[in-house]
This record gives sequence, C-alpha cells and structure tokens, in this order.
Amino acid sequence: MDALRALGGRVFFGNTVGTWAHALLIFVVLLTVLPFLRLALSRRLHALKPHQSATAIELAIALIERTTRLFIVAVSLYLALESVDLPTRIDRIINIAIKVAFWLQAALWGMEATRFALERRVRQAGGAQLPTFAILRFLSVLLVWALALLMLLANLGINVTALVTSLGIGGVAFALAIQNVLGDILASLAIALDKPFQIGDELRFGDNVGIVEQIGIKSTRLRCIDGDQLVIANAQLLNAQLHNFGRAQEQRTTLVLTLGFDTPVDTLRAFPAWVQRLIQEMPATRFERCTLRGLGGTGFEFETVFYATAPKQTPLPLLRQQFMLRLVEHLQDMSLTFAAHGPAPGGIITAVKPAAAAPESKGA
Repeated sequence: MDALRALGGRVFFGNTVGTWAHALLIFVVLLTVLPFLRLALSRRLHALKPHQSATAIELAIALIERTTRLFIVAVSLYLALESVDLPTRIDRIINIAIKVAFWLQAALWGMEATRFALERRVRQAGGAQLPTFAILRFLSVLLVWALALLMLLANLGINVTALVTSLGIGGVAFALAIQNVLGDILASLAIALDKPFQIGDELRFGDNVGIVEQIGIKSTRLRCIDGDQLVIANAQLLNAQLHNFGRAQEQRTTLVLTLGFDTPVDTLRAFPAWVQRLIQEMPATRFERCTLRGLGGTGFEFETVFYATAPKQTPLPLLRQQFMLRLVEHLQDMSLTFAAHGPAPGGIITAVKPAAAAPESKGA
C-alpha cells in the first residue's frame, strides 16, 4: 500500500502518477460511454419519430449519426486533460488538434443540415430541377467549409481580416468577369426555390409557347408546339412575363355561334338553354353563359363561354372538339344546319335554318 502511495506520488511531466491515472480513467470512461450514449439517443429518436414532428426528429437523427469518432475522442481528451498541467508546447499542440477536430465536426454537421434541407426541397419538387439543386448543394458545401476554416483560423489566433479582404477583392473581380453566367446561375437558384414553373408545365412568354423539358444551371429548355426545342437563359426567362398554363385550375374558351336572320324568335329564345344543356352534359366542363350579343354580317351572334375544370386530365382543345361534334349531331333537333359558305372569319361558327325545297312546277 505504501508502495502504491509512493508510486502515485511520483511526478512525470509535471504531474503525479495519480493525476495521470485519474485523467486516463476519465478518458477511457468517456470514450466508452459517449458512443453508447449516441446510439441510445439515436434509437430513442427513431422511436419518437412516428409521434413527434417528423422533420425535427429526422434532422436530429441525421446530426447524431453524422457525429464522428474523432470528435468523441477529442471531447474525451479535452475533458480528461482538464486536471493535468502540461508543458506549454504540448498543451498548444493538443489544443490545436482539439480545435481542428471540433470545427471539422461543425463543418460535417453543417453539411448534413444543408443536405437534409435540400433533399427535403427536392422531394417537395417531385425530383425535378436536379441540376439546380446540385449546384446549390455545391455552393452551400463550399460556404460551410469556408466558414469553418475561417472560424478555425480565428480560434488559432490568426488574423483573418486581411485574408477575407483579399478574397473579397478577388471575388468581386471574378464576379464581374462572369456576371452573365452568375446571373443565370442565380436565376436558376431562384427557380428552384420559388418554383414559378416546373418540368411539364406549359409556358407562354411573348410569342413563344412550349412545355418545360429541362431546367438547367444556366438555361431552360422548352419543347415548342411546332416540335422544335427552345433554349432560353434562366435570367432572361425570369425577366419575361410568363403565363403558366400548367398551374391553371380551369381554362376558359369562347365560341361565337351565328344563327341565320330567318331563324324564328322562339328558336332564338330557346337556343341558349339548349347550348347550356349540351355543355353541362359534357364531363369536366363548367358552363358560364350563352347570350345573344348582337347582329353579325351573316346572322344573330350568340357568345358561348365555358370552362375546362380539369385541363390536365381533359385538355381544353379536346373539350372544344367534343362540343363541336355534339353541336353538329344535335343541330337537326333545332332544325338548323351550317351555312353553305362555311365559318365566318375569326372562328365564328355559322348555323342557319335549312332552305325550304322549291315547289315543283306544274306542266302547262
């Protein structure tokens, strides 16, 4: 016993053997307990996941599982050496190693949080705009590591002001050199975050109409109605006034139906109700109005308006076609037929009463 006390009182590197043993015990215990604590906390959060806020729980699980063994070793070593007096040079080396491990872990946590947020955004976007999210992830990872490096250098006593200033001047010069490309990249990020349109939407801007096929980092590709592909810069696309037919809940169409001047008044009164009934029998259609708007060059003009209530499932041109075919089929019910001279200009559909048969001439 006296020998143990004598051994414990011996001094090595400025500390007694008992002090070193106490520090070693703390290090071993922490190195054993902390991994089990990480595992237990992860399992507990997995158990709470169905009952609590899924987003917060998933993020916490991702951060815990991203905690590295190196960080656990650094924490254990830092707490174990709190009661130990070390030479200045060795103490500085150990402090530098611990700070490197800490900021390395902070960068990994930042990367994991960024990845979690971006993947959640990708799922909300339905997997579209992947090139844009790839560049966004690259920029966010670059920013996280740059901040972690600057914080590490600042904690090590290095003056980072001059470094940041020089990087800022170089960055401004580089940005001016590629300002057009940066404008398109920032516009791509705006499209990814704000989502004014997505792949599959039909857009109209100016005289161009097309369906979005791909949203890239610098440009967006649309398939025009003529079959050709239109490539337009993202910045130019965002600056234009866009009509997104892909987001339309309803689409409206207007037709002008013209009845001949010899149409009876009773037929003119009954015609709107007949058209309304015809449209209401069609699926995914909402009738708006059918009114006599005035006299045209060929007869009485009825303005007919109806909506496609599910334009993605039943496109408006298909509904127009169905209405026209049903109109042709039922014209005889109203004793009407199309005029012989064809549709009037501007898409006007002209219908007149059939001509009466000429009386047979009697022989002399």
